[in-house]
Amino acid sequence: MIEFFIAFRHVVERKFQSIFSVLGVAIAVTVFIVSLTVSNGLEKNMINSLLTMSPHILIKNKHKTFFENYNQIADNVKKIKGVKAVIPQMNSQSILKFEGFAKGVLADGISPENVKHGLNLKIVEGNDNIAALDSILVGEQLAYEMRLKVGQEISLVSAENKEVKLIVKGIFKTGFLDYDSNLVIVPLRTMQILPEQGEVATEIGIKVDSPQKVETVLNQVRSAVDQKEYGIISWKTINQNLLKAVQFEKFVLIAILSLLLIIASFAVSVILNMIVREKIKDIGILKSIGYTNKNIRRIFTIEGLIIGVFGMIMASMLSPLVLIGLKILFKEYMKGGTYYLEELPLYISQIELFVIYVVTFIVVFVSTIFPAARAARLKPVEALKYE
Repeated sequence: MIEFFIAFRHVVERKFQSIFSVLGVAIAVTVFIVSLTVSNGLEKNMINSLLTMSPHILIKNKHKTFFENYNQIADNVKKIKGVKAVIPQMNSQSILKFEGFAKGVLADGISPENVKHGLNLKIVEGNDNIAALDSILVGEQLAYEMRLKVGQEISLVSAENKEVKLIVKGIFKTGFLDYDSNLVIVPLRTMQILPEQGEVATEIGIKVDSPQKVETVLNQVRSAVDQKEYGIISWKTINQNLLKAVQFEKFVLIAILSLLLIIASFAVSVILNMIVREKIKDIGILKSIGYTNKNIRRIFTIEGLIIGVFGMIMASMLSPLVLIGLKILFKEYMKGGTYYLEELPLYISQIELFVIYVVTFIVVFVSTIFPAARAARLKPVEALKYE
């Protein structure tokens, strides 16, 4: 208790230097938390947008373009724990025509019930009811490019050169530009009629409860399906290059932010060294009345930790304020500047916050070792003679 009191007095006596040291730690931690929160939010938003239409697990026939027994496979997969939805699909590269406009699109045939309950589509205009065979849903960017409105009739030309007239029932937005500008959704039955292959599908998409832990369900799906006949792949494998790039960017970000903490710890170390220089006589007096090297070392270690802890407390108050300010600035000045963001996404887990504070505490503690050891090494006689 006495050691803490002495350490606290030392910190208070040097108000100017102590305040700047606390601010240095607080700013470093705040920048770390804010940057990681924004980075996590953008990453989560990107993955959610990507997985709106992309299945978490994809099953395709290895030997044929179409497979007939997709209902049997779907029924087997639905029994697996963790499976949220099983969505048979029929995809085809097609051409969309409307009033002189023509564009190549991916036509995705999905049953009406799976569109309503299996996909998490955000409908910005109209609705997602494609029960009628002449229904079609188009992406927001595609609708903008071709000047499409709900209720208008358009033509879809399939890969087999079959043309069908469809009515726009709704306009959706996933937030993933590639989908919103190049994808249309039509009833599965309509897509089955065009190639005249009967009730077939080109693939089966599976949605799971926890996309980040898809491996558990993936192994069960592989056990339930003949792997010689069908290829089974997860969304992580499909998008592995994108995920690796995101992970590398996050690694670089954390490495750079860690340098800020190290710089802040140097400031703490410098302040402690200055205090040791100024308090040489005091150290000599303390040693002469019985304080050991361990006691002296503990005093200066506590001083550094007081600065670090106050810096972390200040960071915990500053971080939410900075994040709120960023959200307001983004909403006011950047709305419409990026296609897929309506507001600034923010996310950080409690574990990440805990790790940041623990690492900060350790870095600050390490920065106190040299000054504290230097103070402890002083001999009482030499310290008392110091001018």
